[in-house]
Amino acid sequence: MADDKGKCDLPLSRVRTIMKSSPDVSSINQEALFLAAKATEMFIQSMAQVSLEQSTDRNQLRYNDLADIVDSIDTLQFLQDIIPKKIKASEYFEIMKKWEAENGNDSDS
Repeated sequence: MADDKGKCDLPLSRVRTIMKSSPDVSSINQEALFLAAKATEMFIQSMAQVSLEQSTDRNQLRYNDLADIVDSIDTLQFLQDIIPKKIKASEYFEIMKKWEAENGNDSDS
């Protein structure tokens, strides 16, 4: 990792575009851009590594592995809307039936 100090694998132009999409950001200097991109890259690598370590198949990282760690690690809870656990449509409809039974069906109002 020592030889990766000045290198970032994420495309800086895309990172800049994402950062500038915030209304609070007017300009971004090169150092801030690089640091944000490098921190993001390291976060993704760490999340992938933890997911792979907890996976049943240590040779392949799957979506459900990522969703499992997002669901189980408190500090990753902010990603639950982005990486939700997948459920089958039949399970979703069953959950909705139970919810409507408990809360009443407001669609008739």
